[in-house]
Amino acid sequence: MMDRHLSAAGPVLDWLSASGITAIPCRPRSKSPVSAISRYGVYQDRPPSASALLARFGRERFGREVRDSFHLPTPERLAAIEQFWQAPGVRRWGPEVLSISIDMNYPTTDHYTICCLDIDDEEHLSLLDDPVFLLCPVVTGEKGGKGFFKLDRQGAWTRPITQFAGSESLTRGSPAFEVFTCSKHALIFGEHPSFTPDRPIRYRVTRGFSDPFPVIPWQTALAAVTRYARDEGLAVRRGAGPGLDQADLSTWLSR
Repeated sequence: MMDRHLSAAGPVLDWLSASGITAIPCRPRSKSPVSAISRYGVYQDRPPSASALLARFGRERFGREVRDSFHLPTPERLAAIEQFWQAPGVRRWGPEVLSISIDMNYPTTDHYTICCLDIDDEEHLSLLDDPVFLLCPVVTGEKGGKGFFKLDRQGAWTRPITQFAGSESLTRGSPAFEVFTCSKHALIFGEHPSFTPDRPIRYRVTRGFSDPFPVIPWQTALAAVTRYARDEGLAVRRGAGPGLDQADLSTWLSR
């Protein structure tokens, strides 16, 4: 365990910066961003138009409505994030004061994006020990674990959110695990939203803290995930994630 590294924001910021990853500041015990990087915090009453957002980011970055959100790395938002982290003393803030997340929409400085393997069912944590994912940093919260890597898309379109589940959970309940390639963010620092004095749950890095995030080609990751799903009797849960107008399911549902 590496909890000692997560008592203050500074070491986490250094780790992400070394891999060219933007640290998203969030409210304590919450997945919500700090107000300074919200739509209103960045743009007040004049956010970018839908046409401008579509031209910059493409349709797959949005839900049913095309509008600005903290998931969009606009130049103005990136500047607001940089300014936030320059506040005096912010590097010493602890998990009770703020949370930090990684957003799968934000590009890294070496022109990748981040992919997250979110393991909900602890019986499937072994996916993170597959040789393909063995160098991925792993973060845990209340249950399961999340593995992260830089995604080389190889020019391919990737479905933003894909859920894998057993036959008993294909229509309801929690999936076994999920693959996020965009449209989501994941907390890596802070107190879990379920934190109570009796259950002091904090995010912790259990593997790979201070190590670089590996680069994995999409086809390599796809092969490892689908091989694991087949071996474990899992299938893609139809309709998971954003509206189907954004999601070409042919790649997944044909496997």
